[in-house]
Amino acid sequence: MGKAKKRILHKSNSNLFMTRESAVSKVFSILNNSRNNNRVEADNLITLFGLTAEELSEAGVSYEDLLSFGESFA
Repeated sequence: MGKAKKRILHKSNSNLFMTRESAVSKVFSILNNSRNNNRVEADNLITLFGLTAEELSEAGVSYEDLLSFGESFA
């Protein structure tokens, strides 16, 4: 994560602070409660933290869900 992102996250309320691990778990929970309209939020977290498909698959995200994001992964 770049310096600017770190500063922005640290300036925010400590309750809102999110680590990489919590971002992975948040994406996992969003995708497990699929068929809701929060996939945009999941995509935003993936791009903000630079999450890889490998990290998410290790967390338990299904292969089909990973394929649905297509070009979001670096």
